[in-house]
Amino acid sequence: MGREKRALAVGLTVAFLLATLMGAGPGVYLINPDPADPGSRFLLAGVPIVYAWGLFWYAVQLGVVLVAYFCLWTRDDTKRNGFDHDSGAPEGGRGGID
Repeated sequence: MGREKRALAVGLTVAFLLATLMGAGPGVYLINPDPADPGSRFLLAGVPIVYAWGLFWYAVQLGVVLVAYFCLWTRDDTKRNGFDHDSGAPEGGRGGID
């Protein structure tokens, strides 16, 4: 893997972990409105704000996976690691079926 691909892979990993943490973890506490506060906004464009927050971070995760799929994951990488895409089995074998 080249230097550029490695940097992209690290950046995507950090972005995915951040999205996981912010979407369903402690990040929800940043956006969750206080029910006792009369000035709190509970909706964003007609959608509950907590739900919109989660959807945003899931969209970030989807974007990371798509970028990785189109830019990082290639057939050559998996062939080099000993996996044959065509048969679905490790090279030289039938996937444990004899």
